[in-house]
Amino acid sequence: MRSIIELSGERVNLVLSAVIVAVGVLAIFLTPTVPLLVLGVVAFLISFDRKAAAKYLVMGGLSVGFGTLGAFGFPSSLQASLKMDGSPFAAILTSDPYLILSAIGAIGILSLGLKIDLTPVQRDTLTTMINIHRRESRAVKGKEIGELMDRNPETVRIHLRSLKALKLVESVTGPNGGYRATPIAYEALKIDNSSADEVDVPVVRNGIIVDGASTNEIVFNNVMQSARYSHVSIRIIGNIKAFAVGDDIEIGPTPVNHLYIRGRVVAVDRAASSMVLDIAEMISIPRHPVKTVAKRAIRIHPGTSLKEASRIMVVNGAQEALVDGKSPGVVNLVDITRAVAEGRTDLQVQDIMTPGYLTIRSDAPLFEAAKMLGRTGAKQLVVQDNGTPWGFITPRTLMESLAPASIFS
Repeated sequence: MRSIIELSGERVNLVLSAVIVAVGVLAIFLTPTVPLLVLGVVAFLISFDRKAAAKYLVMGGLSVGFGTLGAFGFPSSLQASLKMDGSPFAAILTSDPYLILSAIGAIGILSLGLKIDLTPVQRDTLTTMINIHRRESRAVKGKEIGELMDRNPETVRIHLRSLKALKLVESVTGPNGGYRATPIAYEALKIDNSSADEVDVPVVRNGIIVDGASTNEIVFNNVMQSARYSHVSIRIIGNIKAFAVGDDIEIGPTPVNHLYIRGRVVAVDRAASSMVLDIAEMISIPRHPVKTVAKRAIRIHPGTSLKEASRIMVVNGAQEALVDGKSPGVVNLVDITRAVAEGRTDLQVQDIMTPGYLTIRSDAPLFEAAKMLGRTGAKQLVVQDNGTPWGFITPRTLMESLAPASIFS
């Protein structure tokens, strides 16, 4: 028999509402004992959420109560009707007993607002198990969960048994046995169960990468408010207890938009395995190919004089140029200006150029260009289109692509 928790979201509400209506109708034709027993059984199944169970019992009790009153208005309850003879309620109930059915139906509709949730301890246990499983790709033992949660292993096993009864976890037998979450658990925690093409998004705490921790979700909280602080909620896969209020955190890059976030922890929710950061810095690198922001290169012969080279570059508005020849290289206005300032005006371009250059494909993403420039400290990268030098991308052109044009105007 499937547990009621297997039905999630709106389906849970529909099932509970249907039960509440059903027990009310049963109370019309049967003794209230049977409907009350049904209420008790269902309340036990959702007892992990005490608040929801209490609301369910109240709504169900009202439905049974109206059903019991409705019994006096139906012909099948003639004896009860005679007992009500002369009562002020008799006229109402006997004239239109279907008003009672309407009342029961209204209670059922109101009960659609019931929400079932796991307790904080159950949620913490389940989240910790999923985090270990994602990191290790194996069944998880209760002892491991207890160590991460700083709880007694026997207490953890009790919680795991309750989660198993709710069909949220399943046991794995054998020497490498343990527990693993079911698809229902991922749905209940709103965690994507798809591991295809999954990429770890590193988390840096106080300058040190946190082993086994990855960012699963980023939510911006107050983007429409002109507040002094801008907060972002981060859901973590890994040991959330490694983080505390006041920690300096760096997140990124994310796999698609290459988003980086740096901020300070202002709140930690261990039950939800998440924390809130006050954002200090944030940058996102567009998913554009390098060629869309690179500048077309001009070419200069290696035997060109410095005066002629500078004239060509100024006319074309270029800061650097490709030097064609058997030993190609790059020359820029800074190199030419320095040589002229030192009185070496009789030199040629080949005498002051930088031999060789770093290249990047024209279809490579901007993120790759940013990594290469940052890692090597190069002043520019030569963009190759179909194997032929085509243009340049520099730190400045990269920055211009990351911010609105008005900033640089």
